Amino acid sequence: MNKISPRIILAGIAAICFGLLAFAWFLQYGPEKQQPCPLCVLQRYVFLLLGFTALIGAIYHHLWVALLTVFFAVCGIGLAAWHVLKGAGMTACARDPIGIFVNNLPTANWLPEYFFANGGCADQYFVLGVLVQVWSLLWFVMLFATSVYTIWRIHESPSQS
Repeated sequence: MNKISPRIILAGIAAICFGLLAFAWFLQYGPEKQQPCPLCVLQRYVFLLLGFTALIGAIYHHLWVALLTVFFAVCGIGLAAWHVLKGAGMTACARDPIGIFVNNLPTANWLPEYFFANGGCADQYFVLGVLVQVWSLLWFVMLFATSVYTIWRIHESPSQS
């Protein structure tokens, strides 16, 4: 059986991350106008870092880049899990230290339509009957598993491109 190249897998991870970021844009500016909370914006940063790291890995095919994708996926799992478990109790998250931190980052001024948090962490938005933060957690878990598989594939055949 012909196995998929690690470069293709990393390119797929990048495409998924960028696709999810585009979908977040749609959720924010589409028919429902779902406003992101600080934890949502932090997850956007992680998807962006994960996507660019995977893209670099697809181009250069280095083990350390694949390790970075695992690291960013774990960070995303932590953020999304925190959002799922604690988000409902965070009613004033835009005015707490996390919200202040997120909204004072330079990117919140450069691209406020995407990186400025003006929603509440306790807001409940659904896609296909599932909370958005649960979808985010599921995607981070899948990207983590795929990144670990990619490391195994790179280690298994480092000469393959």
